[in-house]
Amino acid sequence: MLARLLERHATAVLLLIVVVGFCLRMRGLDRVGFNEDEVQKVNAARAYLGDDFSRNLEHPMLLKSMIAVSLAAAGSWNRGLGRSHQVFDEIAARFPNVVFGALTAVVISGIAREFFGLDVALLSAMLWSTGTIAIMDNRLAKEDTLLVFFAWLGYYFYVRAKKASAINVRQYAEPYAKWYLAAGASFGLMLASKYFPHYLALIFLYYFLPLNGREYPPLRRQDYLLLLGTCALVFLIANPVILAPGTIKYMLHYVGEGTMTHHGYLMMGHFYFNDVAHLRGGMPFYFYLLMLVIKTQLPVLVALGVGMIEVVRRRREPGISFLIVMSLFWIVPFSLISSKWLRWMLSWMPAIYIIAAIGLGKIFSWARNLATGNRSRLLVPALNALIFLVFLAQPLWTAANAGPFYSLYLNPLGLGRSGYYFPHDEVADAGLRPTIFKICNEAAAGSTVSGEAPPVFAYYFHQCRRDDLHYFSLSDARRETLPPSTYLVVEDGRKYFENISFIRAIASEADPAWTIAIDGVPAASVYRTSESMESRNWHEPNISLR
Repeated sequence: MLARLLERHATAVLLLIVVVGFCLRMRGLDRVGFNEDEVQKVNAARAYLGDDFSRNLEHPMLLKSMIAVSLAAAGSWNRGLGRSHQVFDEIAARFPNVVFGALTAVVISGIAREFFGLDVALLSAMLWSTGTIAIMDNRLAKEDTLLVFFAWLGYYFYVRAKKASAINVRQYAEPYAKWYLAAGASFGLMLASKYFPHYLALIFLYYFLPLNGREYPPLRRQDYLLLLGTCALVFLIANPVILAPGTIKYMLHYVGEGTMTHHGYLMMGHFYFNDVAHLRGGMPFYFYLLMLVIKTQLPVLVALGVGMIEVVRRRREPGISFLIVMSLFWIVPFSLISSKWLRWMLSWMPAIYIIAAIGLGKIFSWARNLATGNRSRLLVPALNALIFLVFLAQPLWTAANAGPFYSLYLNPLGLGRSGYYFPHDEVADAGLRPTIFKICNEAAAGSTVSGEAPPVFAYYFHQCRRDDLHYFSLSDARRETLPPSTYLVVEDGRKYFENISFIRAIASEADPAWTIAIDGVPAASVYRTSESMESRNWHEPNISLR
């Protein structure tokens, strides 16, 4: 009866799931100030509105174009009907990703339904909508949300195209060219979101496997033309700046780390190199696995464990082999490279949530089998209600309580040590906006401020109308004589090999003038220089690589 009810009202249930995901992602969206990457996006978007497309060339245009439209709409609202209810830049810049992050639940449910049926599809969508890792990344004005949406939308259309082509060969039934066109357009928008072409290769790899190669006919020449031609055309329409003469040159300079000024990632109290060039001393391979274990709600982890058992047991099924390809060819290469960031994990999460949904479906099945033959008619609905409360309602409640600072969420396995494991991702610049506002309120005219996020300081100095304040980098401070009464802003999320000696020396010399905490986690400490510190000769300490 429940299955029939879900079948009849599947669209309404999915819409409700999307609304829940949207509300969780919107909650307190302006409570966290911009980080450095987001300010770069905002600056580029405002430049777009002035017909200047030369900013932030290392990234494609699609997200910045959406942010530009959102900022323009927010500006019109603030000057008109919304004068008493202003939309802040933080909301406007992140709003496109909030929308597409919530809508990704529809895409995930679509591809899960193609392989596993309606129950797994709706469970997958619900787990994505309430998943703390997905919510956290969808609230950032970064390219990964659009990358995941359009990549998995392309996978969905490609799966539909392959199924339709197989039917066409056997029965001359459904035309399938439209699905290849849709897949090509989706992949073009994926590339216009982020330059990750290898995500397109994953779907080709899946259908190259012997099991699927025998089941579905290979692509013909016209299929390749439809798919790749549409992909290239849509990519150029959405990202025309790629044709500018200086773009490729700048991108090569960026990839060669020509723009990198800082090195190092602080993880559990130890420094690691976080760039591809360093093979020795790079980020530990278990980075993403640890993050999955401590930042996923415990009931979802349990369902994931059951789902992994099902994946191994049913590994030869087409849908299961799809999840294996999407999981293994993400986690293995991304775990082996030295550079790692939490937001990159978002591309792995659709497969993780579908596997967890399979496990959750298995748990429901166990409950039904347990009650089979029992005379009590209330046992099955009672068990189902209990499973629903534990595995769906509890994660939703946890996600609601984790906001608005979702990056700090830890399940009980994290032992309550928020900001300790991955401060560069968990804390980042979360405490910088209130810190800068406090400095602006008390600093004398022409004061000097030092930190490690120049665009963020410039952005909020301008908001405070304190363009008289002088900024310089902490990484350069050991080579300069500090003026009296300089404000030194130290963040765990901004500690690098270049500044750690200076920071340690300051911390040994004096206590912070004040510390800004975010949800109980110290996010930024402010030191004030004294005359005794001005002439101090800073020495580089020995830093051990782990």
